[in-house]
Amino acid sequence: MLKKSIKILSLSVIFATLVAAGCANNAAKGTIKIGVLAPTSGSEAYYGNDMLQTYQLAVEEINAAGGILGRKLELYQADDACNPNEGALAASKIVSQNVDFVVGGYCSGSTIPGLQQFADAKLIMLISAANSTKITALGLDQTFMLNSPGTHAAVTLAQLCKSLGTQKVALIHQGDDYTQNLSDICQDYLPSQGIPIATVQVMEVKQADVSAIVTAIRNSGADFVYWCGYHADGSNVIKQLRQGGYTGEICVGDGSASVELIEACGEAGEGVYVTSPPFVRFSEGGEKFINAYQAKFDTYPGTYATLSYDTVYMLKAAIEKANTTDFAKVRDTIQNINYKGLSGTIKFTPQRELEISNFMILQISNGDFRLVTL
Repeated sequence: MLKKSIKILSLSVIFATLVAAGCANNAAKGTIKIGVLAPTSGSEAYYGNDMLQTYQLAVEEINAAGGILGRKLELYQADDACNPNEGALAASKIVSQNVDFVVGGYCSGSTIPGLQQFADAKLIMLISAANSTKITALGLDQTFMLNSPGTHAAVTLAQLCKSLGTQKVALIHQGDDYTQNLSDICQDYLPSQGIPIATVQVMEVKQADVSAIVTAIRNSGADFVYWCGYHADGSNVIKQLRQGGYTGEICVGDGSASVELIEACGEAGEGVYVTSPPFVRFSEGGEKFINAYQAKFDTYPGTYATLSYDTVYMLKAAIEKANTTDFAKVRDTIQNINYKGLSGTIKFTPQRELEISNFMILQISNGDFRLVTL
């Protein structure tokens, strides 16, 4: 009787083990879930929705082609509203959904609060747009920036200034993790290139009257203004600079690289330069992507579409090369990846910043962007 019980128990253990193994295999064959951190409400919703739509397009294409390692992809999106508190909350929501990877990150200020959460949960974070070097300073070994950092923007800006014969530069920022970081980098780098800083001005978010800033810039003798902020306030600054009699050159950073800037500025925007991320219209292979995007969403892709598209496809390449979704193996594969995408070559420094700058210079001309070759 005892032997029979032992035999039954042994069979039960074997059966339970086989069931558990079967469940594990089924789980392995389930979807690969990707969390998306992006502002789909608030002043920067244009960018966040464009990023989300681009991720959706890439996922749809990959799933139609059989997925990754035979597994389909799915997205879970959380809105950070370009607000630090909302960013921390959105990151918590993403972690709670047991996602496998995280993509997104537009505003640095709302991206940074969630990064440690992702690191603690052993989730690889691929940042498509946010590029403050404060992200790098965190030293998180699973956080990768696909957009060129502010240091690359400063190099591009210096090249533009030299080509124009700029004498003095005025900088305007808004005191947050992206705009002040970019301003600080420019304050360090431009003088080393023989380009003095005439003045640094700080503008509050949604500040209607910037006449005091305009006056300070005119009195400084600056012949070049670099707006380090986002496009929602950038158009107001540009219009008031022109209305206030400033006749020098104006350039905006990648946070304002948007067709919405052109529309909001009107005539005042003519001639304004942009240190821009890789604009899809000027990217190799961009036409095919534009056609697919327009067919799906009935609108033109935005500024960070190239980088967002590359984010998903680079992740696909890394998973396939690692032949697994294992955290450490995929992380190490990404660290050493050399991927050619719409935005150019994606390689990372040991600090997980983009190694090769993808910045380009655009200029508003006749109500549209044109590519500037120095």
